[in-house]
Amino acid sequence: MSMRSEAFILFHVFGLPVTCYALCLVVSLAAGYCLFFFRCRRMKIEENAAWACALFAVPLGLLGARLFYSASLHQMYLEIGLEKIFTLWEGGYALWGAVGGAVLAAVIAGKKRRETARLLDALAPAGALVIGLMRFAEYFSGEGIGDEVELPFFCRFPFAVYDAEYEVWYWAVFVLEGLAAIAILFALLKKERPKGDTARLFFILYGSCQILLESLRRDHYLRYLHVRICQLTAILVIAALMIGAILRWRRDKERRRMTGKAVALCCGAVLACSGLIVALEFSIFGKIWIDLPVWAAYLMMAACCAVIGWASGQVILRSTARENATAK
Repeated sequence: MSMRSEAFILFHVFGLPVTCYALCLVVSLAAGYCLFFFRCRRMKIEENAAWACALFAVPLGLLGARLFYSASLHQMYLEIGLEKIFTLWEGGYALWGAVGGAVLAAVIAGKKRRETARLLDALAPAGALVIGLMRFAEYFSGEGIGDEVELPFFCRFPFAVYDAEYEVWYWAVFVLEGLAAIAILFALLKKERPKGDTARLFFILYGSCQILLESLRRDHYLRYLHVRICQLTAILVIAALMIGAILRWRRDKERRRMTGKAVALCCGAVLACSGLIVALEFSIFGKIWIDLPVWAAYLMMAACCAVIGWASGQVILRSTARENATAK
């Protein structure tokens, strides 16, 4: 098959192509909305707040995804014209921007009713579901691929996808990303948590996974110089949550559940692993440690991401006693 999205055009509407990928995105969003309203009903979130969040989520998510992408490629848009930012049908979106737009929708919808935290808790599993389905849909877009596959056993789907134009197999990274998002979905739904913690857990799990998975991609990933922007965003989001948790820990001494030494050790582990990941990125592209096999570099990176997820989770979710018993 061809990995180009043009190969999956179904029909045209007003001269614009409708592809399998676009239809999959619509189905993904519909599934996400169903899960979101189910969660809102179960958590007894005010109906007006739920509907307001749902109505704001898609346009703000779309706008956020486009602005994140455009800001990441600002030099290109300065050259071709800033008006190109608004040619939405030409593509160019970034998932972290969509996540930010959805968060903003929850903030706007829940601010007056003080439902922001619970709306985010309802959005988190729905977001994981949408991300998972959208990643699987990248089969039709030609995105989410990795290096060329060298081992014959893995030259088959779902391990790899075939590019008929170049007659090579590429690792299907989008499958791993989809599976990771679905695993996060089940982790979020496993049990009830204190208010706000389901959303925090989503960012911890998604951010730590995406650091590794983004490194595997060899398609049109966003970067500034040698820095992958989505990787940087993931670690910055986790760092922001950790800073907020540390401020709560310092402010509320009566609710502390971790010693200062334990908090410092967790922060040091996150910082050390982040630095090692940067070094491993240079190693993978042959800048340093050229004798280190690529598979070993990725194995070490996976271990670092696991430590980041665990250590940041300790600080963010367990450093202080939570205010509410459950998210309901």
